[in-house]
Amino acid sequence: MRRFTYERYRHGGWYVSNVRYPSGAVGCVSRNYPDRKWRIVCDPRPFNQRPTFSTRDEAAEAERLLTLHPLEGWTP
Repeated sequence: MRRFTYERYRHGGWYVSNVRYPSGAVGCVSRNYPDRKWRIVCDPRPFNQRPTFSTRDEAAEAERLLTLHPLEGWTP
């Protein structure tokens, strides 16, 4: 059974349909970067400080955790 549900995003990423922020925003992950590593698209940290992930599911899980424990001072 798949834990996350994905829908293709227009710029090459993936909406994570069952990951939602308190604001109602939906999760989005992508590897549409020169290094082809997975990232949380709306990660508020500076690009060079954003964690990278080996798989889409790992990135989705990290975003799920971010929805539960948002970084201080950030609202998606």
